[in-house]
Amino acid sequence: MEHMEPHITTRLSEHQMRLWNVLHPTKQTKASPYRFLTISRDEGTLGDEIAKSLAERLGWRIYDKEIVNHIANNNHVREDLVRQLDEKDRGMIHNTILRILGMPESAPFGCEEYHESLLKTLATLAAHGDAIMVGRGANFALRYLDQGLHIRIIGSMEARIQRLSGVWQVSPEIARRRILAIDGDRRAFIRQHFKQDVSDPRYYNFLVNTDHISVMQIVAALMILLNPEATRTESRIAGI
Repeated sequence: MEHMEPHITTRLSEHQMRLWNVLHPTKQTKASPYRFLTISRDEGTLGDEIAKSLAERLGWRIYDKEIVNHIANNNHVREDLVRQLDEKDRGMIHNTILRILGMPESAPFGCEEYHESLLKTLATLAAHGDAIMVGRGANFALRYLDQGLHIRIIGSMEARIQRLSGVWQVSPEIARRRILAIDGDRRAFIRQHFKQDVSDPRYYNFLVNTDHISVMQIVAALMILLNPEATRTESRIAGI
């Protein structure tokens, strides 16, 4: 029998641990009026670092495209999530799905089972709360819910190339081509399934350019939005 490579085994183990966390959420008590965040980011804009730092500060969980895709394609996992909700939250999920699928502009979204399943998953995670959803058009899918904060993270191509050419250990030109390809795929996904422009500022509550602002400053600003009572403390942390 063939043996799996060590790094593949590690990734599978980490994946299973993350799925366990989804099915066994730990609720946090806090004053924030928001139950979930969505983060849309261009490649190389520190979006993943911001999501991780926010999750640590809030005690929330991050759901990225890997885990959302897995749940969306796994009916048993999604059913387990829904069973944990009360009737009020189930009604919220149902109404959210109907509003998206019922709109003429979004008709193609429900044409394939996968896409409807993804929408159900995002709505379920939002209903559970304490969730940071990264990518996959979560802000468009959940735009009718009042308890979500939608964030868009951008940056200049120059700054992104400088960051990623070092991370990827490639030339600036190769980094540029990769960035354009990744950004293009993400924009195409949003156009295809939501018929929207991912960079349209009307669909975000908070838009930030990370060229000259640190992750710590951005997280502190977002913490103030999430919990206005923390204004003094967060301003001191951010140095603002």
